Amino acid sequence: MDWTSHIMERIPASGTLKMFELANRLEREGRQVYHFEVGQPDYDTPKNIVDAAIDALKAGHTRYTPARGIPPLLDAIEETYGKRGIKIDGRRNVIVTPGAKMALFGGLYAAIDQGDDVLVLSPAWPTYRVMVRTAGGKPIDVPTSMDYKLDPELLKARANRHVSAIIVNSPNNPTGGVLDEEDLKLIHDVAEDYDFLVFSDEIYDALVYDGFEQKSMLKVDPSMERTMAISGFSKAYSMTGWRLGYAIGNPESINNLVRIQQNTTSCATSFVQHAGIEALRGDQSFIENVRAEYQRRRDRITELFCEIEGIQCANPMGAFYVFPDFSEYGLTSATLAELLLKMVGVCSTPGVAFGTDYDYNLRFSYATDMESIENGLTKLKKYLETFS
Repeated sequence: MDWTSHIMERIPASGTLKMFELANRLEREGRQVYHFEVGQPDYDTPKNIVDAAIDALKAGHTRYTPARGIPPLLDAIEETYGKRGIKIDGRRNVIVTPGAKMALFGGLYAAIDQGDDVLVLSPAWPTYRVMVRTAGGKPIDVPTSMDYKLDPELLKARANRHVSAIIVNSPNNPTGGVLDEEDLKLIHDVAEDYDFLVFSDEIYDALVYDGFEQKSMLKVDPSMERTMAISGFSKAYSMTGWRLGYAIGNPESINNLVRIQQNTTSCATSFVQHAGIEALRGDQSFIENVRAEYQRRRDRITELFCEIEGIQCANPMGAFYVFPDFSEYGLTSATLAELLLKMVGVCSTPGVAFGTDYDYNLRFSYATDMESIENGLTKLKKYLETFS
């Protein structure tokens, strides 16, 4: 008897972390590495949020909480969406989870039956497909352009009565592209026509640029009849290690998630939930300042890529990624990513991790300092010039 079930065949090692591990090995050997591979804000969590967690610890908030989450945090989430013109009942429509990843996995696990097709608007974060397969479903990619531009006819062509759900992510990882309200309405209309659910990953919705306002799928489907929105605190508040997320949906979908959480993680960490209240109700200037800095970095990294002959790079409207196309260099994304890391110390993520249609793209995160962007891209450009 061994320790590995057949389910593990559906759970590969993370493609986004493989390059990170290789980069760490090179750094231990004394090499200079410019890290563009990990989607993690490079800012510390704001002090007021940290202080709220410490105060909660000192006040003894170290025990189990209700699986759904503590009522003050549920209320704070309700208030936050209310300010955006979205009416929800925090006590009925929300569950707080140990990270947005858990919210999405639980939602898929509760809604997908064995053998169901699940559409994935791609390029897409690789874990979506792993989650779908683990839940017994079959992921079906719906490719978009490099800036996540939706192809309505392709979406309609992929939709059928075997589809039980679609996963969308705007702003998008890896492209930084966004879906506007008309796109969201189209997705909802197709879901209605073919009677499937919409899982909307909105974790990056606070990080948008050039005056763009990301609409929630909940704005299109206020009854939440077929929509579950997933979000969290990791990206906007620089709280990746705190593991605090949430899902918003109708009472049936949220009650299913409550049952899953009761039988798995029990609840999100108690004192972290108190920090979440401060994040939502406290000073929001941190997000404004970070957004302005990310936009400055986005402008520069896009400019630098566009200066390199043979590279196409869309200007993203959100998140903190660019997804340039290196197809003119004739190398697969895994080969090129490893080559750039070993030769010039520039670490990126192979595009194939985000979908087989994107094997000539590389994802670069600009959640790093401007000096690294300038120096890393300068070295990359000089190296690529040797290909001609």
